[in-house]
Amino acid sequence: MCKANPESQIPHPESNTTGTVLFGEKRSSGGEILVWLPSPIGDAVLCTPALRAIRKHFKSCKISFFATPVVRCVLSPYSFNDKWLEQSNENPFALAKKLKEHKFTYAILFKNSFASALAIYLAGIPSRIGYAREGRGLLLTDKLYPPKLPSGKFKPISMIDYYLAIASWLGCETTGRNLELLIDPQEEQQLCGKLPQVLNPDGLLVVIVPGGAYGPSKCWGSVRFAQTADWLITNYNATVVISVGPETLEKQIAKEICNSSKHKLINLAEMPISLGELKALFSIAELVISNDTGPRHIAIALGRKVITLFGPNNPAWTDTGYENEIQIIGNVHCAPCSKPKCKKSEHICMEAITVEMVCEAAKELLENNRRQATVLSQQEFIETSNLSSSEAKESFFIDREYQTALNESGLTSIEEIFSFDAAKKLTKSNLARFRTRLQFEIDSPQLPSSTTVFMKRYDRPPVFVQLRNWLSHHNRRSNALREFEAAKKLTAAGINTPKVISYGEQWSTMFEERSFIITEKIPDAESLERKLPDCFNGPATTENLKLRRNFIVQSAAFIRKFHETTYRHRDLYFSHIFYSDTGEFYLIDLARVFGPIILRRRFQIKDIAQVYYSAPGKHFSETDRMRFYMAYAGQSKLTKKDKIFIRKVINKAERMARHDIRHGRVVPFAG
Repeated sequence: MCKANPESQIPHPESNTTGTVLFGEKRSSGGEILVWLPSPIGDAVLCTPALRAIRKHFKSCKISFFATPVVRCVLSPYSFNDKWLEQSNENPFALAKKLKEHKFTYAILFKNSFASALAIYLAGIPSRIGYAREGRGLLLTDKLYPPKLPSGKFKPISMIDYYLAIASWLGCETTGRNLELLIDPQEEQQLCGKLPQVLNPDGLLVVIVPGGAYGPSKCWGSVRFAQTADWLITNYNATVVISVGPETLEKQIAKEICNSSKHKLINLAEMPISLGELKALFSIAELVISNDTGPRHIAIALGRKVITLFGPNNPAWTDTGYENEIQIIGNVHCAPCSKPKCKKSEHICMEAITVEMVCEAAKELLENNRRQATVLSQQEFIETSNLSSSEAKESFFIDREYQTALNESGLTSIEEIFSFDAAKKLTKSNLARFRTRLQFEIDSPQLPSSTTVFMKRYDRPPVFVQLRNWLSHHNRRSNALREFEAAKKLTAAGINTPKVISYGEQWSTMFEERSFIITEKIPDAESLERKLPDCFNGPATTENLKLRRNFIVQSAAFIRKFHETTYRHRDLYFSHIFYSDTGEFYLIDLARVFGPIILRRRFQIKDIAQVYYSAPGKHFSETDRMRFYMAYAGQSKLTKKDKIFIRKVINKAERMARHDIRHGRVVPFAG
């Protein structure tokens, strides 16, 4: 059920042979063992495979668990120890005095603190094993070293394997990685008395865990949790329980979720239950949806179906390989940061996780059709970088899903990209000489069908063009990277764009030599310039008029949402707005997208003027154009400021029209 940890990630042990009787000798010949458990709830549960292995190996030893009252409550009842000792404070000297009374022969430290090592050293316990970290190596007789990255930081490995490494060093059999917890029958009875409504629900029982003791950076939005709860109630007649801790912040989160939901939810902040009763509740739930926090591990240990939402923390630290869990990861550019509180203006890692992603994962688990263990909120690109010479730097990025298809097409390097000609060339009169556009098909067993893609190549763009772009975009980026970053940020903001499947660049010492970007064709969509929805064709029936008005309002909302990102588009004509058969809008030609620091209002007027200009007069009346603006502005009555804005838009469109008329071109909005 659970996957094994790669051998290369197992921490390296070392014995201190300076005189004491070590764990390495007479390991199972009797004696008293102290096992100091980690204090976070999640870590304590992740420790259970190691505790099970130690109990099985040291059958003739008396094993005492030392832990906080909360950890004892979570792990009880338990069969892996003979006695519990509760940790009442953090003072190593007071703790040493208490432990010394029990005359332990061995101490196993799963807790990583310096104070815990000092306490068992001062208690005079002869053999002491743990990780040599936090400056405590000299206090241990047997020590292990966790693997590190070249940067010196700890390498992310599952805490299950981290703890099992200690058991393995002691000679224990460590093949079992499944988490394990038991339920106290008395706690079950108490739960029945407190929450009788959860025992025989009409539909499914779902528990939502929206808090996190680690910090607010792990928390998904309250409104999104509420929307997910509503979807579960509507589609599965679910009884939804909101489980939070006793802290004021968590109680507030629960209140926000309940207030935002359209249905009645059970709020445990208003009817508190004990940790033992919470375990009993989890044990009867069909689904648990949780942030990356301790109760998630309780649900896994009890064999529940689980959806876990990851943002700032690396999932590798708590990986269990559990077959009934789906992890949804906000894999944005700044994650994982491991910070308790997000320092950015927008909490983009958790915001990248959508309600639709969570609901789809719930559907897969509830219908026993889990398709993948991990869902990424953004694409995962494989990077290949090298220095092709002392002067030119190359980088090449491929969406993992398309790697085989591009390899089979021979597109694996910058040189192959720029020599590739097995494609349809897309040319137009105003295309710069350093730009080429190609259309071709790719195919591989990994893709459901043959896929049409478009490639843009920028070959030695003039220096003045690069300088102008750097100035307008406020950074030194290649043409392709600039387009990729715009697509990524717009997609994260909910703006549909063509899917990028590969991009790369080559630089000289200072300037861009070449760059490229490959995007997937938007499925079942056309630009508004080529094709408007069918409701614009034929007679103006009541139904068609209703559909037209709805289309106008939706298009205005799409452009307003785009402008709310603070981006603007130098060519926001109908030719660059696509509309799909499913009613979705898309924005293309993202090389023209930029974020002005000054004159933002001026470029907003220009964008709306371009939309106004390219909307065909034969289909869009002045009333339609006013309806568009009212929806765009989000109000029902024009203000003086609105009237000034509209006048500027019309003036701009008329200047564009006079320019086109002088050059013999048709003016779309004039009909």
